[in-house]
Amino acid sequence: MNRIDADLLHALGELDEALAVLDGDFLVALNAPMQALVPGDTGGLAADWAAPLHGLASALEAPLGARTRCGVSGEYTAQRVALDARHVLLRLTDERARLHHLQRQLDDREGLLFTSRSLTVSEMGSVLAHELNQPIGATANLLRGLKLRLARKHPDSTDELAALDKAVQQVTYASQIIGRVREYTQSRQPNTELLDLVALVHESLALLDWDLQREAVQLTLRLPAQPVPVQGDAVMLQQVLINLLRNALDALRLDRPGEPLIDIELQLDGGRAELRVADNGPGITPQTEARLFLPFSSTKPNGMGLGLSICRSLIEMHQGRLWFSRRDAGGCCFHFALPIAVAATQPTLEKTA
Repeated sequence: MNRIDADLLHALGELDEALAVLDGDFLVALNAPMQALVPGDTGGLAADWAAPLHGLASALEAPLGARTRCGVSGEYTAQRVALDARHVLLRLTDERARLHHLQRQLDDREGLLFTSRSLTVSEMGSVLAHELNQPIGATANLLRGLKLRLARKHPDSTDELAALDKAVQQVTYASQIIGRVREYTQSRQPNTELLDLVALVHESLALLDWDLQREAVQLTLRLPAQPVPVQGDAVMLQQVLINLLRNALDALRLDRPGEPLIDIELQLDGGRAELRVADNGPGITPQTEARLFLPFSSTKPNGMGLGLSICRSLIEMHQGRLWFSRRDAGGCCFHFALPIAVAATQPTLEKTA
């Protein structure tokens, strides 16, 4: 049995991944993480050494490169990779951390979607209350005026006057319900805390990673190298980010360009942080742009037209501003600016794709 290079053995010992080296049917070397999982001595048969861990002995017979689940509940993945003509490297990967991370990501995604729906319902109620309050008030005034006119011209029309009284009562009751809705929705103020806007961008993208991969969208990030602190409600701001990203994905899906792109840029401008979410989709017409932030105005077949209106409301609750611009190369760009929590200098941008 040939002796393996001492540098390789040293390198194995420095790695956190559980690794072992096999020479044919014999165990040549294993590092500390592997020793902790499958204790044993080198120099003996690899099958005997692997026997205590369920499935590992079978993995030794699998083709090179194949991944085999090991452990009682399949919590490990074993893979053999050729080192040279004789020696094979056995890698044992603990899948529990990855699965735990995936489950946590799914839980976070579900929690955000649940909270986002709650916020959307709250903001939708606020928009509806605002839009309905004026026609309800006008209807009540018209009914009162009609009752006064009828009482002067036909004072004996008791049935009609009673009906108008009931109509005014019903409209007044509806107005009171609208008032209670407004009181409830306006009580939902941001739960402010110190946030890193850069980290919030990465967290929002992680919640949409499946959508981005499915649509094969190229993602360009131009973010500061250091944190950008803002005071805000993490869920509210994340809802705005995800809504803008989903709008960009919808635009790229509607009229897919050759190389679909979403470009995210974060810059500091004085005491404000400006985030831009742009796409190279088909863009919008001037007529659509004029109604972009109006409630119940949507270009989507099944859209309610509340997304951007709610986003603007949420940003304004953070003393910020949300607006739209056109990309020179085509497509849309949405901006929102928030006050920076503490003084910060202009950062160096890192560009990744």
